Amino acid sequence: MVRSASLFSQLLRHFRRLEFASLVKKHGAERGAKGFTCWTQWVAMTFCHLARADSLREICHGLACCLGRLKHLGITRSPKKSTLSYANTHRPAELFEALFWQVLGRFRASESWGAPAGKKNFRFKNPLMSLDSTLISLSLSLFEWAKYRRAKGGVKVHVLLVHTDYMPNYVLLTEIYRQRWQIELFFKALKQNLKIKTFVGTTENALRIQIWTALLALLLLRWLHYLSRARWSLSNLASMLRLNLFTDRDLNEWLDEPFETPPELTPPQQLSLELPGLGQPT
Repeated sequence: MVRSASLFSQLLRHFRRLEFASLVKKHGAERGAKGFTCWTQWVAMTFCHLARADSLREICHGLACCLGRLKHLGITRSPKKSTLSYANTHRPAELFEALFWQVLGRFRASESWGAPAGKKNFRFKNPLMSLDSTLISLSLSLFEWAKYRRAKGGVKVHVLLVHTDYMPNYVLLTEIYRQRWQIELFFKALKQNLKIKTFVGTTENALRIQIWTALLALLLLRWLHYLSRARWSLSNLASMLRLNLFTDRDLNEWLDEPFETPPELTPPQQLSLELPGLGQPT
């Protein structure tokens, strides 16, 4: 019998509930909330990125289809579209910004974290970092607050990239040349594998939440990429994970053998019950 939870559920175990609850309290993110928790919001936005859901409706319907597999995460019902929209508009994006830096710090403290084998082709006394920015274009008809030219809208994501693990040390939204290319690859991975080119909300806060949760999802993908021995690219990992989010497989085994057939369910064995005086069961 398959005893593992879904891959999606196992992924979310990398985010400690007590740490998350502490950040929620610190930022007052659930002040005045009625039933819909920040944890459910976080699960919904993680599903948005990993499943590449195109709208709030797809997020909510996708979670509703898989609700039975989320109960052990403390989610008893899928969010409504209006509820998730309201939370993304009004709850502080700083919660997910703080979560990103906290989890990144914990991952960097792990012995398993670091640049992929064969990628350390330079030696310097101090850590190598690259600073660059990328523009995310937005429609002014939907994002009126994001005007940066007369007829164009957009936000810039400024990143200071650390080359030991190709994750940022500094991110600002305002809104050795060969190694500099790694920061371009970081932006490419962010835009191609996660929901960052189209948005499920149009307010500035909702956009910030979607970008920070995308960075968190990318951090998670990087972590899985370092743990895996399957030698697949990050984009292939993201694609295969999207197709297997609710597959019941041990996550570590799946990372190393993604194409292995899941074990079959073993039918329960019914035992005979012998009662005194009634003879042997027929």
